[in-house]
Amino acid sequence: MLTNKDFYIQSLRNHLYYLRTIKDFCVTIELSFYKNNIDYINTVELFLKKSTELIKQALSYTDGVVSKEALDNQIYVSDFTLPCEKITEQLFGINIDTAITEEELNLKEGINQNIDDELINNIKILNKNAIVFAKNFKSLCNEIRVKMDNNELFSFSYIDFFNYLFDEVNTYIDDLERIMLMESFSPIYAASYDYNFASTLQKTARFIRDWVDVSQKDIYDIATYYVNSFGEIIDAYLKMSLSPISQEELSVSLNNLLAEYQSFLKEILIRLVNKKLSFITPAVSLDNIYTSVNFYKFVLDMSSKEDYAK
Repeated sequence: MLTNKDFYIQSLRNHLYYLRTIKDFCVTIELSFYKNNIDYINTVELFLKKSTELIKQALSYTDGVVSKEALDNQIYVSDFTLPCEKITEQLFGINIDTAITEEELNLKEGINQNIDDELINNIKILNKNAIVFAKNFKSLCNEIRVKMDNNELFSFSYIDFFNYLFDEVNTYIDDLERIMLMESFSPIYAASYDYNFASTLQKTARFIRDWVDVSQKDIYDIATYYVNSFGEIIDAYLKMSLSPISQEELSVSLNNLLAEYQSFLKEILIRLVNKKLSFITPAVSLDNIYTSVNFYKFVLDMSSKEDYAK
């Protein structure tokens, strides 16, 4: 059973991570359309604006502070988020609300000391609104994916990109619904995420491989290695015996591979912001993947310590 403090921490953590992720998804989707798809472009822009509004609302409830673990792991914004946004603006002629990124980068370590009934009620309203928003966004993306699958709509985004998007949005919805029921996040609950994490991470490795400029064979080859390595983890989960020992061994293997992959993505972003690497996707898409990996690592680390409510 969650305490009010747990409810506060976990709710805002979800909003600050997943709404930022959806915000970046919106940028990626909008820029993947030809200009003649103006109806979808305008609709996606509305979701972009709404995600930004909800992030601002969530930030207003933090009192300017979040946990040390969240800051150290860069699960909301990274050192590369602002440079990637500026690169995306320059290359694609799009305006991104970088002020909200700067506000997130200025968050300090701590915990709001004014978690009273009024704040909890406000966050409950935010949670309900965010669930509706996420479900509506999912419906729009499903419509786009179906039309792409039927060759009725062209987008530079892959079908698999939308599958990745659904992984993230579904997890956001499911976790908010758990929180609204005041159910605790247990290590058993976290363990059920491991397979989904591995599957999602394999998709991101495919994106890295397929989005990179063809001249960058080193990135292509390393990304292929991670596609295969996450695939091996997925196969192992499907074949493993249902025992605590085997689950723990696989969780450790996934966590170790995740740490390596995290370093690989960081090196990619360093080269990207220094204009030594190019991709066929907006720079924010790469930073989005990086913060996702940071978040997964954070969840696995915190759940293994039974300390997710920090």
